[in-house]
Amino acid sequence: MCCCAQFLGGEFEPVSIKMAKEQNLSLNPTKISGLCGRLMCCLKYEQEAYEEILSRMPDVGVIANTPMGKGTIVETYTLLESVKVRVTLEDGTDDIFQYPISEIEITKDKDPSYIKKYRTSHYGKQN
Repeated sequence: MCCCAQFLGGEFEPVSIKMAKEQNLSLNPTKISGLCGRLMCCLKYEQEAYEEILSRMPDVGVIANTPMGKGTIVETYTLLESVKVRVTLEDGTDDIFQYPISEIEITKDKDPSYIKKYRTSHYGKQN
């Protein structure tokens, strides 16, 4: 028996690939399809929680004030509600620290050099 029939009472709401993308899942339909052949209903079931957390999460490339100093967010972990921040230390070296978003101050500023470098090196194009 599919989880959708047992737990969701057979009421199927539309499920989209966008939901899988926002939940950092594989975009391969065979990996996110249930036994019934449809996209997994649990994506819709969990989507509201992801949207709520994502509304609090900063974007990669945003500048944040951390206990170690000002830095650039380089990675996010949605379910953990934490981020990795690259901070330039007093000796001029860079280090990366992971913080819960509750322990940092997120600014509205973005690091344009990081955004350009990150998008070019990781995606092969600029957005």
